[in-house]
Amino acid sequence: MSGQCLMLVSEHVRIQNPGNSGGVLLDSSGNLIGMNTAIYSPSGASAGIGFAIPVDTVKIIVNTLIQSGKVVRPILGISYLESKQARTLGIGRGVLVLDVPAGSPAAKAGLKGTRRTETGLIEIGDIIVKVGSTVIDTEANLFEALEGYQPGDMVEIKVLRIEAVNDRLEQREVKLSIQLQSSEILEQPVPIQRYQYSQ
Repeated sequence: MSGQCLMLVSEHVRIQNPGNSGGVLLDSSGNLIGMNTAIYSPSGASAGIGFAIPVDTVKIIVNTLIQSGKVVRPILGISYLESKQARTLGIGRGVLVLDVPAGSPAAKAGLKGTRRTETGLIEIGDIIVKVGSTVIDTEANLFEALEGYQPGDMVEIKVLRIEAVNDRLEQREVKLSIQLQSSEILEQPVPIQRYQYSQ
């Protein structure tokens, strides 16, 4: 798993039996409206709230699978702090960037990650608050916004940047243009560093 949540999952109320996942979800007229994926059942029985991927999302994924045999998603190529954890740090909105790999398109565009200073203090990285015209409150918003693009596309991103100016912390908005990467880079093996020990 890439850590990416599945977007645009709809809730439905109907009888859901074991084995229904992956099956069709029809409306009362027999029209396809989604694909069943899971059920939340407080009792453990086949009763509760069912979840399905909307048919528009299914169409995009099916067409992509037919054309290329796999689903490739656009990504920024960064690591981030989950929103729930960011809220405990007092970050009320947006997605806090933790790491921006050196030499990546995000790094070349000027996106800044969180880092520890030489004195041991934590310097907060950029906080992504907008992608294109979509306001970003959580990582779910970020993934949803990126789904409208393709790998290689340039995307306009607005971030909040906190900087020390004259012994005071100041926050300002910065606009960046970043080329999206392919999720295929997540499938590449991480090189193993070999160490030689002298005897």
